[in-house]
Amino acid sequence: MATTGIYWCLVLVDLILLSSGAELAQTSPSYSPVCLGDKLVFTCTTNTGTVYWKIPGHNNLEEILQPTTINGLILEVTKVNSVVTSTATYQSINESLNGTLIGCIGEITVIGNVQFENLTIDVTDPPVAVNNISIIPINKYTMIINWLYQNPKTIQCIVNYTVIVNGINGPSQQNYSSTGNNPNITIDDLIIGTNYSFIIIPIDTIGREGPPSSLIQYIWNVPAQVVNISWNQISTDSITIWWNNTQDSNTSPPINNYTLIYNNNSQNTTNTNITITGLPLTDTNYTVTIIPVNVIGYGPSATVNGTVDYHTGHANIELLQ
Repeated sequence: MATTGIYWCLVLVDLILLSSGAELAQTSPSYSPVCLGDKLVFTCTTNTGTVYWKIPGHNNLEEILQPTTINGLILEVTKVNSVVTSTATYQSINESLNGTLIGCIGEITVIGNVQFENLTIDVTDPPVAVNNISIIPINKYTMIINWLYQNPKTIQCIVNYTVIVNGINGPSQQNYSSTGNNPNITIDDLIIGTNYSFIIIPIDTIGREGPPSSLIQYIWNVPAQVVNISWNQISTDSITIWWNNTQDSNTSPPINNYTLIYNNNSQNTTNTNITITGLPLTDTNYTVTIIPVNVIGYGPSATVNGTVDYHTGHANIELLQ
């Protein structure tokens, strides 16, 4: 009974060798799809003492006994006892190889219908556009532009991005290049008071340009003057003041804070309203100045004169030009 078990075991091992024959893997680069211009290496390992390659664009099966080159594919082989290791290398991948099959086998035999181990060569498509563009102001001369490449599976094939900057009322077109495929760039020579526009273009390993991003417009200036100032007495010694900010923080540096100056006092807030307390009851006339502040500097001030009637709680204001 034990002899029969050993016999079936030997038959099973023989069937496994005949049905598989080889192991094939892409050993370089580690990613797929591969980039145009990449060095692409496949490794085939057999335990049959022989190795045959099926080569893209080549009709015949090739047994590899020594280093050779066929259709631009560099083939090498080493043998230790019955174990054969063979590499197939394309020094520079081109578009014509995209979607082709490469395969290897350890032994060709009349017994059974042995299948090749196959892999499909997957070459990346041309670059796609970037999106989700955002701008982070750093100081009065510097901003960081961030974006997102839309196809993360092929970002390894982007070598850099070109950022085209135009100043509508400032400098003419300037081109900047990102560091590698990092999805951001720092621009540190901005001119205050300039309306800028930005376009971002990805560049791949062979210099192909992707489609340009949508046009981003940005006003590089101090904040605009606040509008619609109003106030109300909320107690005998307190008033609340409101105002509006008309600027879009997506197209200009956001406001960091507002500085309020009233009766030789000052106070900061990040809101568009503030409550001032501790006002003297003997003083019913107030002059309040509101100054918006962003990373570039102070915007134009808006000043109002106000009168509070502590008997009625009624407040009147007058905007001073």
